[in-house]
Amino acid sequence: MNLLLLLSFFSILVSAAGHARLKHPKPLAAPPETPAGNVYYNWPLKADGSDFPCKGLHKKAGVDKTPTETWVPGQMTRFEILGHGSSGGEGCLAAHSGGSCQASISFDDGETWKVLHSFQGGCPRGVRLGSNMADKNQTFPFLVPENTRAGNALFSWTWVAVTGNRNEFFQNCASIRIAGSGTSTLDHLPDVFVGDMSIPGHIGAGECRSTAGVALEYHNPGEAVTMTKFDNIGFKKATGGKCYPKATKVGSTTANPSSSTSSKATTSTKAPTTVKTTTSTTPKTTTIKLTTTKAAATTTTKVGGLRSEGLGSTVTAAPGVVGNLPQCSSYMTITDKTRRSTHADAVGCDNGLFKAGPTWVRFSGEAGTRLAPGPAQPFRCGTQGAGWYKGAYPTGPGLTTTGTVCYSWPNNNCQWSNEISVTDCNGFYVYLLHSPPACYLRYCTV
Repeated sequence: MNLLLLLSFFSILVSAAGHARLKHPKPLAAPPETPAGNVYYNWPLKADGSDFPCKGLHKKAGVDKTPTETWVPGQMTRFEILGHGSSGGEGCLAAHSGGSCQASISFDDGETWKVLHSFQGGCPRGVRLGSNMADKNQTFPFLVPENTRAGNALFSWTWVAVTGNRNEFFQNCASIRIAGSGTSTLDHLPDVFVGDMSIPGHIGAGECRSTAGVALEYHNPGEAVTMTKFDNIGFKKATGGKCYPKATKVGSTTANPSSSTSSKATTSTKAPTTVKTTTSTTPKTTTIKLTTTKAAATTTTKVGGLRSEGLGSTVTAAPGVVGNLPQCSSYMTITDKTRRSTHADAVGCDNGLFKAGPTWVRFSGEAGTRLAPGPAQPFRCGTQGAGWYKGAYPTGPGLTTTGTVCYSWPNNNCQWSNEISVTDCNGFYVYLLHSPPACYLRYCTV
């Protein structure tokens, strides 16, 4: 009878606690990627903070700390969360409505951590409120900053779940190597968020606590950030406190708020226009050139709150082509060569470009003339998720059709999608393009 009670209590405890772990890069002392092998490994850090960071594995004797892979500054890399497995059920992952996570790096054996990318919401990906089940694709790409210090380093994945106990802070660490001859320890980047646990003399009861039912909005997510709204899950910042590693120097880039604030949920992040991803909570003003073929004058219009890519984009008012169809005489022309399906540099997002609403677009020049007609390779077209058109084209001039744009991702050539319209303007096509459903996604051309 006592044994039955004990097993019953254990099953209740398991159902109340989330569990998750890294798959890639291979975390320190990782057990086999099976549910049985991860009964304890994929649990959160201790609530008293005694095993932060890395569950103490980075300093534990007998743990192999040989780097498992090499990253190149200025190029994209990724981490992957171990999924449910092929046998059905939760397996190695109980996603607890998703959450927010950060990719960070340490050059001092885990004493301090600098954030490489913040994923606010959507981590793990595709988890509905109240569910423990996530999508199959749990790969999260991010950029290794240029001039990152060469040599061995520690990578950290930290996660705060939407639902579950508020004394659960997850972290896995992995040994990696940075290639090249860089010297920067990335001191300009923010420090990793630490919370939902107590650290004696540093984080007390009630400090640095997330709120159940919403995704954590980091006080200082850094410049490289992906914000994903899913299943109406909102966002809220943690309570105040020293929400960073104890060894962090006072006066660093870490935010140290004294109170919690909330913000409206959003569907995307601001988009970068170069390899260095950037974002801002302050509305930006973007200049878009309005050019008319009937007049030599050029008018500049400022559109508040838009972050356009600004790469060969003009809004053109041209003479009528097909009857009185307005989209064939007034459209945005994009000549940006980085949209080509073969282009592998830069990390941009079309969310800002079309934030004001659906826009008729004509591709020409170095951009090509059409959207990619088949599954585009991820991490091409100047973005991460490459958009391609899987619909039909109009059968004649003046006709318009509606179809679907899919965005390719590793192991899924239609991870995200949205509807668009296409009009045949008798010699060229124009596309009514919408803001993509997430970042970093972009329309890809040929």
